[in-house]
Amino acid sequence: MNPMNGGWLILATLIAAMILTVAELPIGEAHWLRWLGPDWSLAVLFFWAIAAPARIGMVSAWCVGFFFDALLGASHPFGLHGIGFAFTVFVVGRLHQRLGMVNVVQQSALLLALALAVQVFKGLVRAFLVDSELSPQLALPALTTVLVYPLLATILRRLADRFVAH
Repeated sequence: MNPMNGGWLILATLIAAMILTVAELPIGEAHWLRWLGPDWSLAVLFFWAIAAPARIGMVSAWCVGFFFDALLGASHPFGLHGIGFAFTVFVVGRLHQRLGMVNVVQQSALLLALALAVQVFKGLVRAFLVDSELSPQLALPALTTVLVYPLLATILRRLADRFVAH
């Protein structure tokens, strides 16, 4: 990622996405609301992999996941997010020409499939390594990610058109 010509914007949106993902709302006793938090980092990486495929690759996605795992600490196996993010960017990289021609709602269908795959993968790894249970609640972050993606993509598209040289 070159910080010139809008690379700073990509980096800033990824940092903001990481902060939004780890920020906890003061929800009190309603612990079930934590399952509704969208995966902001995955959605932002998905957008930039479509909008600027030359700037976001598997290595940069893995690095974002690496920093994300460091941010989360010992509660998650190290490297888990990096694998999920790199997989997402790999799939988008293979399809980016087609995805650039479809609207945001159609892009959201692929995002849903990828977000579900990443959530199931993370759930399986945690079940194997940490002895946690797999539950249907794994699908909720993927669903909320897809629900916020059209608004997120609209905002990022306006910023990209203004600041990022393609």
